[in-house]
Amino acid sequence: MASEEQNNEKAAGQDAAAPAADSPEKKMGRQKLASASNATAYVLLTIGAVVLVNLIGTREFGRLDLTENKTYTLAPGSKAIVANLPDYLTVKAYISSKSLPTEVQGVSVYLRDLLDDYRTYSKGKLRFEVFDPSDDKKLEDEAGQCKVRKLNVEVVRQQGFSVGSYFLGVCFQYQGKDEALPAVTQIEGLEYQISSILKRLTQKKQKVAVTNGHGEADLGYLKHIEEFEITNLNPSSGPIPDDVDALIVPGPKQPFDDKGRREIDAFLMKGKGAVFLVDGMAMQQPRGNMPPEMMAATPKIGQPNDTGLNELLEKYGFKIGSDFVLDQPRVPGPVDMPDGQKLFANIPVYVAVKTAADKDLSVLDHISAVVFPFPSSVELVGPLAGGKTPPGGKVWTIAQTTNTAWKQTGMFFFSPTTKIEEGKDKGAYGLAYAYQGPLKSAYPSPAAQAGMSAPDQAGAPPSESKKPVRLLVIGDSDFASEEYLRVGNVIPIYRAGLQMLFNSMGWATEDETLTPVRTKTMTARPIEVGSPASIYALQALNVIGVPFAFVVFGVARWRIRRARRQGLKL
Repeated sequence: MASEEQNNEKAAGQDAAAPAADSPEKKMGRQKLASASNATAYVLLTIGAVVLVNLIGTREFGRLDLTENKTYTLAPGSKAIVANLPDYLTVKAYISSKSLPTEVQGVSVYLRDLLDDYRTYSKGKLRFEVFDPSDDKKLEDEAGQCKVRKLNVEVVRQQGFSVGSYFLGVCFQYQGKDEALPAVTQIEGLEYQISSILKRLTQKKQKVAVTNGHGEADLGYLKHIEEFEITNLNPSSGPIPDDVDALIVPGPKQPFDDKGRREIDAFLMKGKGAVFLVDGMAMQQPRGNMPPEMMAATPKIGQPNDTGLNELLEKYGFKIGSDFVLDQPRVPGPVDMPDGQKLFANIPVYVAVKTAADKDLSVLDHISAVVFPFPSSVELVGPLAGGKTPPGGKVWTIAQTTNTAWKQTGMFFFSPTTKIEEGKDKGAYGLAYAYQGPLKSAYPSPAAQAGMSAPDQAGAPPSESKKPVRLLVIGDSDFASEEYLRVGNVIPIYRAGLQMLFNSMGWATEDETLTPVRTKTMTARPIEVGSPASIYALQALNVIGVPFAFVVFGVARWRIRRARRQGLKL
């Protein structure tokens, strides 16, 4: 009996020693304390991560650029130029930071960011400073010495019209040489301008010779392109100097003699590049003593154009046809009307061709289509017949018509008031080809010509090129003429001809650093909608859909938090 009472007393004591169950209020308090601790730790970790990212960002540079042509990111060519600066280069930007109007403030911000990117990739070789010479006569004189001038900006406000003068230019200084962008007015092409200046200051220009003396087309505008050193020469009169890196033959209308062809061949055997713009037929105005007002009403006549170059080009694998290639009209072109006016008309002589980009060929970089006025066919023959190439060689089709094209041979009368009848034999015709690889001389030594292995004679050009040659053969020269470059101001697709010529010059000289920079443009990418109903639906989505989505998210968040609180109370 006594032991039973003792056991009961022990059990009662243990029950009294056991802690009372926690109340819901205490549980909620502990959970709040834990939540607060977690939140504090999360904030501290976030701050630490931000600090760490900034520290890494001071040493490693990166940017997310979602524009189509990577407008806000330096092109690889620009990075390569500035990363390989042989010596220190100073860049001084003169910007009126306080009084700059809003119309050009975006250009100013883009310029600063761009120069800052150049400095980042220069490995410390490019020094960049910004000055405001608005209220400093000394800085203004310094900017003037580097040919940075004030920019006159016309500003239209509700109060009226005003003109202000501001500084927004850049001076580049390298080893005692100065170059400048006197006035920066737009973002478009700014990276190319800066990279081109850096390249000119720190590297030797490539020399491109343009032939003359055979009625060639006038490409005088090339002398204004500072990226290359342009010179003119006549191969029929003398040898092509060794310092020439590439040759352009722009639409000759008179034949090259044997000496001229041999000089070109000897030049190519050195492993140099060349661009041939050869018209198989040429348009001519009928001769006669007619008043100027009647000349426009007179039909032009197309006749075979003897350039003397087929004898040379066929040995390399190309043949220019004595024809015009015509196609169904897709792009309008200029025509002279009987009343003397120049209008645009859709006629088959303006052949628009879509081009296919190739990562191994920079000639067509950022070029999707080209218009060739009055083109002639180009055929692969001899060593390149059927597209075959010698070991180590490669051929590209630069331009080819659709299957709706036809050839016009013989005498061709062209009048803007006369309809051109379509030909019956239609097909796809090549208009331009590029080749890179070993090239055999069109004038081999007798031993080599007989198939014997013999060393080249002293003083004679080699029977095969010393290194891979780059050749571009186009059956048209009009696409690069000044007449059709002016047409590009009205119909932008004609500008692609000039762009392709510039790309070809870089490719032929084997200096393609600036090609992706030159072709870098700002493009708009609007949302394409097919019908008015789609437009209204898109507007409704922007005006109503986005706010409604935020409301739904807020209600859902509130319901979830409310459910959690009720669960804690239970």
